[in-house]
Amino acid sequence: MENANASLQVWPIAKSNLRHNFAPHFLLALVLLLLTPVLFGVANLDRTASAVPLEVFVSLTGIILLTPVFQPEQNPEIEEVVQAQFVSSVPVYLIRIACSLAALTLLIGGFAAFMRSSGCAVDMGLVWGTVSNAVFLGGLGMAAAAATCNTAVSYMVPMVYYALNFAGGGKLGVFYLFSMMSGSGSAKGWLFGVGAALIAVSVLVKWLARKYR
Repeated sequence: MENANASLQVWPIAKSNLRHNFAPHFLLALVLLLLTPVLFGVANLDRTASAVPLEVFVSLTGIILLTPVFQPEQNPEIEEVVQAQFVSSVPVYLIRIACSLAALTLLIGGFAAFMRSSGCAVDMGLVWGTVSNAVFLGGLGMAAAAATCNTAVSYMVPMVYYALNFAGGGKLGVFYLFSMMSGSGSAKGWLFGVGAALIAVSVLVKWLARKYR
């Protein structure tokens, strides 16, 4: 009965966190997409040129939406509420992650559709590559957040990696973020796979940290 009562508390806690934590970040990601046409020309581009705004700018939605998944627990009051309800943190994390992944896929797909309607040669390969970038960058942010419990560091790690791709991207091999701009994109599966693994490991680290605290 105690486990059943605990499970009933997952949704109210998750809904509250999504309302107060997810919504502002979703709006920020939306603003990022609205700014993209201002910073990049997104009309009548060929496939390689279409990859530029997608890889360079739209991919950043992963950092915005996935990195703050653990952020509410950095507020002592929220952490006390979760502990008082005897709720496992894992279902709450999974709900947040699912919402973030759904949101970034929706935003990236919507922006790709907008580019296509503007005469750009955008296909599913470009959408897949952009989602893979976003998942990888977001996974880096989540891993940093799980390891350090520091908001500034959790954002800094993926941004530093992002900057490295401008400095010496070719040396990063399959983990190069901007490969579609060079006419390739066959290694995007590596980015998606490692990003997904980082997300899973981050949840495990946070669960173990809470369990043995």
